Amino acid sequence: MLLRSLIAVFLSVGLLFGAEAEPSVFPDANGFWEEEAAPPEKPAEQLIYLSLESVPEKIYVGQIFPVTVKVTSLERGRVFEIRTDDGKNITLVKEPESIEPKAISRFTYYFKATGREIRLPEFIVSYVDEPERVYKTEAKTLKAVRLNPPADFCSVLAQNMELVNYQASTYTSDSNILALQLRVAFGNYDDFHLQNSANQGIDSYSGDLNDTTLFYYAVYPAGLEQLTFSYFNLEKNRYEKFHVPIIVKRSSVSTQSNLDPQASEFTKFKIMATGFLIFVWLVLWIMKKGWIYPLLIILAAGYLLTYLIPLKSVCIKPESRLYLLPTPQSTPFLTLYERTVAKQMNSDKNYTKIQLPNNTIGWVKNEDLCSN
Repeated sequence: MLLRSLIAVFLSVGLLFGAEAEPSVFPDANGFWEEEAAPPEKPAEQLIYLSLESVPEKIYVGQIFPVTVKVTSLERGRVFEIRTDDGKNITLVKEPESIEPKAISRFTYYFKATGREIRLPEFIVSYVDEPERVYKTEAKTLKAVRLNPPADFCSVLAQNMELVNYQASTYTSDSNILALQLRVAFGNYDDFHLQNSANQGIDSYSGDLNDTTLFYYAVYPAGLEQLTFSYFNLEKNRYEKFHVPIIVKRSSVSTQSNLDPQASEFTKFKIMATGFLIFVWLVLWIMKKGWIYPLLIILAAGYLLTYLIPLKSVCIKPESRLYLLPTPQSTPFLTLYERTVAKQMNSDKNYTKIQLPNNTIGWVKNEDLCSN
């Protein structure tokens, strides 16, 4: 009896002073067993911080623009990866070639604006060894300006564009083909398009986004004497025009790198000037009987024959392709399904320039020439 009285007094004192009672091992009045409450989970520590550090203030529809992402990793040296989800009215053009694990890193992505209402894609970062735990940038919207271009606009917006060289050659009996060599800096060169040409396209290109060398071809009627086109200069915020005279020379270039637009302008002048000199030297020879005049006449006549001598004929195998330019990346525009005899206009180590009976001009591989 005394022991029970002491236990009762002890429990009463504990309740009075706020002591926690042990959970009951007996069911409650509703018949459910009491369970001990689990402690709250501790929030995961944030190990990566993301921010958009550089976004252009003004963007045009069609423009290629950079976006720089800053990544701060609290676990230095731990490898992470970056991916993007789908944005709106935007196309990813170029992403970083490599991602090195550093405490603070900056990565530049290049996008092309395809519409006015732009939503940048979210940049999603995660450690390679913990891909399920991701960190994201906040969504960002932009508004692009749509240009009101002139009729001769070639659809290119670039930091700079240069017309390096050009060359016009006979394509068919009633048309000429114009080859352009352009250098484009940070521009949408793949949108390049000339007006009023039904047959045109990119022949080849090289370089990177910072400096792209573009070879473009377009076919125009034989009567067209000059081509004018413009592009939008992003640095100067204005349109700039190019004027290209379409003057066909008798022989085209042997390689892409030696296009000479000035040569075609003086071909006829050279022939006329050489003929005039031969006439003058012939008159002086008759009048003064000097030995130097016949020598000059012979040399000038030899030079003149290089323009007037008939072209050599070559045989081309069936199923051979005709190329616009003599390079491995050049575009084939015609297939000769039958054995064909054509005039040889020029040649180099791997290609021969020919003129078909219908006056179409192009390059064939030397391996496609007949042995006889």
